[in-house]
Amino acid sequence: MKRFIAAQLRKPSGWFGLLVMSPLLNRANRTLVEKTLTVLGIEPDHMVLEIGFGGGLAIAQASKRMTTGVICGVDFSADMVRQSRRRFRREISQGRVRVQIGDVSQLEFPAASFDRAFTINTIYFWPDVMRGFSEISRVLKDGGRIAVSLRPKNKMQKFAVTQHNFQLYHPTDVAALMTRAGFRDVRVHHEPSDKFYDDVVVEGTK
Repeated sequence: MKRFIAAQLRKPSGWFGLLVMSPLLNRANRTLVEKTLTVLGIEPDHMVLEIGFGGGLAIAQASKRMTTGVICGVDFSADMVRQSRRRFRREISQGRVRVQIGDVSQLEFPAASFDRAFTINTIYFWPDVMRGFSEISRVLKDGGRIAVSLRPKNKMQKFAVTQHNFQLYHPTDVAALMTRAGFRDVRVHHEPSDKFYDDVVVEGTK
C-alpha cells in the first residue's frame, strides 16, 4: 500500500488519482501554493509555467492574478491533463490557460518563453535534477524567475511513503543545486512549523 500511495503522489492516475489524490494534494498544498505565487510576484501580463500541476490548484490561483498573461501547465500524468482540460475549459477557450503532457527533462517550449516558472512538491521525483534546471533555465527569459517549492527532508522522512522512490532535500541542498545550474540571487523562504511539514520556497533569477 505504501508503494501504491508513493506512486500516486509521483503520478496521480486512474480513479484513485482523480477522486482521491487530486483533491487531497490540492488541500494539502493550499498554503504552499499561495506562498509560491506571492514569492514569484506574478504580474497580470506574465507568461507563467507550472511543472507538475497535479490537481490544478496553482493554475486556478495563478489565473486569477493574470489578465492578458497566460499560465501554462505541464504534467506527465495523462489523467491529470484530461481532468484539467475539463476543469479549465473556459479559461483554455479564452487563451488564458494551457495544459499539456510534459516532463521537466524535456520541456516542449521555445527558448525564452516565460517570465516565471515554478514547481510544487515535484522535485523529489525528477530523474535528473540538473537537466531539469537546465530546461527551466532554457525556457525562461533573461531576468525571469524560478520557484521550487517543497517540504524539507527532516519532515518528509517521517512519512513511510517517502522511502519509495523519493529523493528528499534540505532547503539549502536545493539552493545549492539552483546556484550550480546558473541561477542567481537564490533565496530560501522557509517557515518552520510544529505541524507535520514546513513550507519551503526556493527562488532564483536567470
